[in-house]
Amino acid sequence: MRLRVRTLAGMLVTLLLLGWFGYKELPSFLYHQGYYQALLQWFPNDNYARPAINRLAMDIANQTGRGESDYIFVKSSGGASSSGTGHTKLDLQERADVIDKLEKLLAQYGHTEQMTNVSYNLALMHFWMGNWERAESLLNEIDRMGGAEWISREEQKAYLAILESRHVQEGKASLEGVVRIGDQPVPNAFVMLQRTDDSTYYSPPLTHYPATMTDENGRYRFYGIDSGEYDVAVGVRTEQISGYYMTESESKSVVIDGMATAGHDVLFVPQVIAVSPGRKELIQGDELRLRWKPYEGAEYYKLNISYLHNDRNGKYTGSTTTELSDQKYTGQEAVFSIRERNRDYNMSGKSYGQDGEVTLGTAGLLGMLYPGGEFAWSVDAYDEHDRKLSSSAGYFLHEDAITPIFRVEDNGLSEGDRLVIAARYEEAIAAYTLEGNNDHALRVLARLADQGIGKEDGNPAEALAYMERIQEPGESDKEFINMLRERIEKKKRV
Repeated sequence: MRLRVRTLAGMLVTLLLLGWFGYKELPSFLYHQGYYQALLQWFPNDNYARPAINRLAMDIANQTGRGESDYIFVKSSGGASSSGTGHTKLDLQERADVIDKLEKLLAQYGHTEQMTNVSYNLALMHFWMGNWERAESLLNEIDRMGGAEWISREEQKAYLAILESRHVQEGKASLEGVVRIGDQPVPNAFVMLQRTDDSTYYSPPLTHYPATMTDENGRYRFYGIDSGEYDVAVGVRTEQISGYYMTESESKSVVIDGMATAGHDVLFVPQVIAVSPGRKELIQGDELRLRWKPYEGAEYYKLNISYLHNDRNGKYTGSTTTELSDQKYTGQEAVFSIRERNRDYNMSGKSYGQDGEVTLGTAGLLGMLYPGGEFAWSVDAYDEHDRKLSSSAGYFLHEDAITPIFRVEDNGLSEGDRLVIAARYEEAIAAYTLEGNNDHALRVLARLADQGIGKEDGNPAEALAYMERIQEPGESDKEFINMLRERIEKKKRV
C-alpha cells in the first residue's frame, strides 16, 4: 500500500514537473511556430512577447505594404514607374484599420528599443497615407528609442528630409515650380530630381534622390542642390492622374547653375481620347482601323503599339511599346494591314524568370500583330513645334486603365506558333522544322536561333542559314540577312 502511494506521488510530481516545463517552454514554441497572436494573448509579459510584436508588425507590412503602391512617379523626360511591390492593394479604410492595430500594439508595449520595427513601419504607413505630423513624430522618436540598427538609417533620414521640406526654409532656392493637374494646383505631391546622366533607377524611387513636397498652392522648392542637369519627376496617387498626361515642357530637363533660381512647372493635361478599337475588342480579318478624337492645338498625331508581356502562367508582367508607323497623321483615322505589319519583327526581347526560365518576346518572333496576341494602342498629339501635347496612353495598364487593349483573332496559327506563344521553344523548333521550306517557319526558326532559347547567346550563323532558304524574301527579310552577315563578319574580326 505504502509503495503504491509513493508511486502515485512520484508520478504526480513528474506530471507537475512536465507540466511546468511545458508551460515554460510554450512561449518559445508559439514564437518559433509563428503563433504570435496566441503568444501575445496568453503570455503578454514573456520575453518572447516583444520580438513576437516585431515579427507580427513585419508580417503585416510585408503582406499589405506601406502604401507606396498607391503612387506613380512620372518623369519630365518621359516614362513612369509605380512603387508597387506586389502587396495586396488596400483601400484607405482597410489601411487605416491596419494602422490602428499597430498603434494599439505600440501603445500597449511602449516606445522601446525592441519596438523600433513597429514604430518604423507604422511611421511609413502614416507617411504614405498623408498623415505627415504623425509620421514625422514617429521617425524622430526612433532616434530617442535607440535600436536604429534594425532599420535603414539612410532611408529614415530621407523620409525626414522630405517631411521637413513642408516647412518654410530660409535662403535662395535652387529650383522651384508649380505642379498642376488641369487648372488645379496639386498639394502634397512629391517632386524628385535625378541627374540626366544617371542611368540607374530605383523602385520605389522616392528615398534615393533629392525630393521635396508641394505646398497647398502646388509649389515646390529645392535648396542646396549641386549644379548640373536634372530630370524632374512627380509622384502622385494613381487616381489623381487617371485620364491625364504630363505634357512636354519647353525643355525636358532643368539646368541648375548654383546662382540663379531655376524654374520648372509641371502640368498634367487631359489625355487624347482613343475611340476604337475599344477595350477587349476582337480584330477579325486583315484590317486594323484606329480612330481617335481631335485634340486642341494638335498639328499631327503619331501611333504606338504595345505588346503585353505575360509570364508562363498568363499573369501580366509589363509591356514593350514601339511606333506602329513613322507616319504623321493629320486626321483622326489610320488603317493598317495586319499581314503587312507582321513583317515587322522589331519588338524582340529576352527576359529571365526567378526560376531561370527564359521568355522571348512573342511579337519579335511572330510579328508585330501576331494572331492570338493581345495589344494596347495609343495615339500621341504634337503641336507645330514637334512638342508632345498629350497622349491617350495611361501610365498604368490594369482593368480600369484608359488605354484600349484589343486581341487579334488566332486564325492561321500553326502548331509551332502556338508552342511559341506558350514559351515551349524546343518543341516549337521541332514543329517548325517539320514544315520544311515554309517561309514563315524559316523566319521564326531564324529568330529563335539568333536570340537563343536559353541563357546563352544566339547563333547568327545558324539564323543566317535559315534566312537564306526563304524563297520570297521581303524588305525586312533582306535587312535582317544583311544585319546577320555584318555581325558574323564583325565576330570573325574580333
